[in-house]
Amino acid sequence: MTPSGMTLEELAPAKINLCLHVTGRRADGYHLLDMLVVFADEGAADRLHVGPADTDRFSVTGPEAGPLGTGNDSDNLAARARDWLRAQWPAGGPVAITLEKNLPVASGIGGGSADAGAALRLLARLWQAETAIRAEGFEAMCGALGADVAMCVDGGPLRAQGIGDLIEPATGLPALPAVLVNPRIAVATPSVFAALEKRDNGPVPPLPDDGFADPGALADWLTANSRNDLAAPARSLVPAIDTVLGALETSGALIARMSGSGATCFGLFATQKQATGAAEAIAVARPDWWIRPTILNADTAAPNRNERGDAHVEA
Repeated sequence: MTPSGMTLEELAPAKINLCLHVTGRRADGYHLLDMLVVFADEGAADRLHVGPADTDRFSVTGPEAGPLGTGNDSDNLAARARDWLRAQWPAGGPVAITLEKNLPVASGIGGGSADAGAALRLLARLWQAETAIRAEGFEAMCGALGADVAMCVDGGPLRAQGIGDLIEPATGLPALPAVLVNPRIAVATPSVFAALEKRDNGPVPPLPDDGFADPGALADWLTANSRNDLAAPARSLVPAIDTVLGALETSGALIARMSGSGATCFGLFATQKQATGAAEAIAVARPDWWIRPTILNADTAAPNRNERGDAHVEA
């Protein structure tokens, strides 16, 4: 039970596609995907506050709030998630939602979807509506709110297929010191898919039964067995992605790859110290970029599987 008047708070962490294979396209236009996904720690996350109110209110604060305005319900995915959940659970009362926006928009790390996922988890707790966001409703959720939202509701390391609605836990993945870099260029996902030349690529192979001993082992497996099929079209639209990847590779990343539809790229590192040092060096050279050291998969328990713990990389 949630006490009346209590304000709930939760992180909406960046969603990182370690790999993304486009395997087909449905008749309704949705692309079929196969992805290995992990989430960042509080070093790369938005934050949501939700509480009861006399009438629905929505506001946006934070360093990346500018592109979103001060809070337009009709345009923001977190507010749309509120309305969608209330349609499934009409007993849900009015709420005040405050979104602290720290992730850049249209950047390939699921910022809007992460916000929606956190909003759904918080509202489900507030309204005691947990049954409305269970896995059997993920296809409808994705159809209404976007393919990434179900993954962000789950919130743990996962493999996602279909349109993002077929989700299973990914086990055996280590914590991954990482650096996220965005060149401050927004990329429209529809434009990237429109530039995609091949839409029937092979799936992600099964993960090793014994998992991965460390970030280096995972990086080697990703390099040998996986890819991001959206990287080539995104790089053709935004050549700066190549510059970002080059900066991460030069800084000593075990692997540097674009996440999602771009333009954010990630580099995996052997240690937290190396990741932090790389972030600081890149920031000196490119102070105009958005750069965050973080730990991906810091806690393998998803928020709605178990209570999530937070880790933080000191910059």
